[in-house]
Amino acid sequence: MIKIIALLSMFLSPAARAGQAAPDAGAEKYVCDGAYFTAMVPSDWEKEDEITIGRQEKQYGVDLYAPGKPPAAVISLIYFGPDHARFKTAEKYIATQRETRDRIKGEKSGKVSSTVVNNRYAKTFDKLSYEMVPPYSPKAVKVEMLERFVVIPAKQGFYSLSFKAPKGEARRYLAAFEKILKTFKPAR
Repeated sequence: MIKIIALLSMFLSPAARAGQAAPDAGAEKYVCDGAYFTAMVPSDWEKEDEITIGRQEKQYGVDLYAPGKPPAAVISLIYFGPDHARFKTAEKYIATQRETRDRIKGEKSGKVSSTVVNNRYAKTFDKLSYEMVPPYSPKAVKVEMLERFVVIPAKQGFYSLSFKAPKGEARRYLAAFEKILKTFKPAR
């Protein structure tokens, strides 16, 4: 019996032998349509990647929805091609996302700062916004949301990695976003 246990322990990963979960536990590799990027994403989050529409709009990627009640935490990983109809540059995208006019009173955007994602220069900023839950309901409740944007320029086009969650639950979900940032690999 001791020999069997010793033999089995040789085949286990170092993390499993130490009684820990592997670093990628609960994650799966996501490859964007067109292979514009890859990332490890939470395997228990709902994935929505509209390939046909994305190809038409020159916008490739996935929206990830956390399990749970609305409003769910959302992480979006998108590559915007250089021929995207609306966002020709990363700067225009950032300016548009930072706007708060025509939105719910009280929203505000933080300053844009520099960061690095997988050895690539990037810009990041946070934003406080609101969602009405359930939407379009006469009895909707105003929920404060924390948003974080990370925009990575590419030789052609750019990448947008964004996070949005109810402010009170944001810390819990930010860990998933940080893990994705560490595994995000742009192809351009």
